[in-house]
Amino acid sequence: MTEPTYKIEADAAGEFLKLTLTGDWNVDITERFGREVAATLGQMLATGTRHGHLRTLIDMRHKNVVPQTVAAEFGRMVRPDSPSKKIALLVSGALHRMQAKRLSDHRHRLFDTEAAARAWLFED
Repeated sequence: MTEPTYKIEADAAGEFLKLTLTGDWNVDITERFGREVAATLGQMLATGTRHGHLRTLIDMRHKNVVPQTVAAEFGRMVRPDSPSKKIALLVSGALHRMQAKRLSDHRHRLFDTEAAARAWLFED
């Protein structure tokens, strides 16, 4: 079992948020992560990020596939009223890709490399 960790990197002026997730996640860390992401989004929106203009990169390449209860919690976090206009999901492996696809809507794309994800996020 790998220790679950996450890193939240916010750039309000650049309207960019990078989330890096690693390890074996359970409901507890998912809920804590959700609270911290919500607080970060609140701060970003209060300091210049416009709702509907955020570009989000979620790097899950080193996060293991999660139990269904944890996946359901992630699904609640990646919701339609999110301030993100685009969400790039970095994944590894077929099973991980399938699990990420279940959480996706029209704003999401799956990628294998950060360079490709960033290129898509910032094209316009």
